[in-house]
Amino acid sequence: MARMRGLRGTVPGPWGRRVPVVLAAGLLVLGIVGTAVRLDAPADGSSLPFGTSTWQAGAVVVEVPSPTDGGLRTGDEVRAIAGAPLADGLGQVAEPDLGRVLRFDLVDGPARSVRVERPAIGPLLAAGWGDLVFVLALGGLALALRLRRPDEPATTPLLVAGAGLFGSTLTVVAGLPALALATGGPPLWLYYANTIGTYSVAWGAVLAIPFLVAPGHPWLVRRRRRVLALAYGAPPAAMAMWALGLLVAVDDPIRRLGLLGSGQTVVTAAALLAGIVVGAVAYRRAADPLTRARLRWIAGGGAVATLVGILGWSLPELVTGSHPLPPGAYGLSGLPFVVGLAVALRRHRLFDLERLANRSLVYAVVLAVLVGVYVVAVALLSSGLRLSDGVAAGLAAALAALALAPLRAGAQGAVNRLMYGQRDDPARVLADLGGRLEAALRPGDVAGTVVDTVTRSLRVPFAALDLADGAGGFRTLATTGRPAGAVHEEPLVHLGETVGRLRVSGRGPEDPLDPVDLALLRSLAPQVGPAVLAVRLHEEVLRSRTAIVASREDKRRRLRRELHDGIGPTLAAIALKTGLAERQVPQGPARALLGEISGEVQNSIADVRRVVDTLRPPALDELGLVGALTARAAALSGDLEIAVTGPPDRPVLPAGVETAAYRIAVEAMTNAARHSGGSRCTVTITVADGRVEVSVVDDGAGLPGLRRAGVGLRSMSERAAELGGTCEVAGPDGAGTAVRALLPLRTPA
Repeated sequence: MARMRGLRGTVPGPWGRRVPVVLAAGLLVLGIVGTAVRLDAPADGSSLPFGTSTWQAGAVVVEVPSPTDGGLRTGDEVRAIAGAPLADGLGQVAEPDLGRVLRFDLVDGPARSVRVERPAIGPLLAAGWGDLVFVLALGGLALALRLRRPDEPATTPLLVAGAGLFGSTLTVVAGLPALALATGGPPLWLYYANTIGTYSVAWGAVLAIPFLVAPGHPWLVRRRRRVLALAYGAPPAAMAMWALGLLVAVDDPIRRLGLLGSGQTVVTAAALLAGIVVGAVAYRRAADPLTRARLRWIAGGGAVATLVGILGWSLPELVTGSHPLPPGAYGLSGLPFVVGLAVALRRHRLFDLERLANRSLVYAVVLAVLVGVYVVAVALLSSGLRLSDGVAAGLAAALAALALAPLRAGAQGAVNRLMYGQRDDPARVLADLGGRLEAALRPGDVAGTVVDTVTRSLRVPFAALDLADGAGGFRTLATTGRPAGAVHEEPLVHLGETVGRLRVSGRGPEDPLDPVDLALLRSLAPQVGPAVLAVRLHEEVLRSRTAIVASREDKRRRLRRELHDGIGPTLAAIALKTGLAERQVPQGPARALLGEISGEVQNSIADVRRVVDTLRPPALDELGLVGALTARAAALSGDLEIAVTGPPDRPVLPAGVETAAYRIAVEAMTNAARHSGGSRCTVTITVADGRVEVSVVDDGAGLPGLRRAGVGLRSMSERAAELGGTCEVAGPDGAGTAVRALLPLRTPA
């Protein structure tokens, strides 16, 4: 939350609160004015659709929604109106009075006499009502988010985009008749001001949205103003430069308008592609689960909208040459994108968006699949069985009706899994958790396995597993993600004892866990409890073993000192005195007895020395760890040069740690001298962060790919494990061998 506040706090002043509202209002007013002027101006019943096929050299190909007797027909190629060739320029005909008949000259075919009337609104709405529904939904979402969530950065460009797309779409639905090219004036220029200017501004705002949906986008860290200015201004600037270039390079006004529309298509496609790339980069870089979820909703809504558009209109037209759905409803295919955007940008619920999103996705999937089944069935029945269109359509409809119920059930399950994970299938989650716990090789992997299973199964952004410490508190064993909403704590009880707890976050600030989620967590708790108890018992065994080893080594060090400094000197003194007495006693049984005593004392001294050397390497007490290893390295050096580095001062280490570090390093140096075949070996001792690190690296032949661990390698691992540490040996063939041991200085808590 603080991160988002910091991001919002850097919004430049002009784009703070008022300018976007004024700009959106201006775009909306421009669209309404352009539409009103268009509907009030004389028309010829035609409309000029977008597309390169509309604009020919000096002529336009018209589309007529409701043809009249003697009037224009769809596909007519008009080259002159009222005797004024279109190739000579625009606006050469004075605006005619209503009811007047004008002559339209065609490229191929006889001229047509067309009565001038005001545009009929009914056919225009029939051809574009779906687009209007889409832009109304997008504009309504933008306005609602602006009113309810003004602090959300992405609502600013969304408001501008919604107003711009609504204004330009309203103008497009009103249409541009061929007569407007001949008369020119405000209707023509307002039309292009909306369809080119306003549309470009809207797509600039669309391009800015992905940058602001993900707080802390990598491209906004230090270049926020420049990046957002480029996003907002790139499409309008590109269209402005394209239009100026056309004015200079193209003489034919009709061809110029056609190329202007083609340029708009290219700029729109480039902005869309750039937005997808920006969103993909943000998704890969985002560490916040909430941000990744937002981007997934936007991408999912766009994917569903694309799929519905392809299956509902594009694919049927390609296969059968016609649309099974009304052509005017094409804009409805964009509604899933609006739903995805609404869910992505929510923080406070405007209404029950989760349920709406769920049902919208279900119905969108069902509709898309049914349309696909219908189209494919009609095509197969018509072409394969040569049935009539009516019979094929009826059979295909019956097949689609039979598939409706199972399809809806399958789609509901798929969407639920997408939004909520596997919470509707607790048996599967339990089986998955059991299998993963069974496959966990080490007790330390259990906690991570549990939290990973919970987050993956429930699609939640955060989960943590805590272990009861026996004193009423808890210690975290594993965690993943960050909380995005209220955190639920599920106690883990085994044999009446609370051994831990499982903490799970809701999916958003206003999206807590549902009762279904809580029921699944209660089902998981009895299985997780014994696993957590096993982890605790394992840690207790590890602590006990480590404490025993530490105590054993401390006692050995004390015993060695007592033997070396106490009994050893005493025995030496006895041997000395016995020798003196032996020399002062004359030959005889007494002198022989003193000689035997002296020999036994010398043997006892040798036995004590052997015991002392066995208890603990003498060099450790005499030279310290680094000094003892340096002395041992000098003895092993030959063809292999061994260098030892460590702390300059002699650190005071626990006896067990010091002995284990010495034994591991000596074993690694010995193996390097005997088997590596290298020329140099480096031994490094590091004491930091509450642990001792032993590193032995040589430049020899490395370890063979297939090998069995010998006594030496197992001994190093066992010595480290006794103290709760680790020892790893690595090195592929020909790349040398590295032994790295980490030994904690304290007994694990």
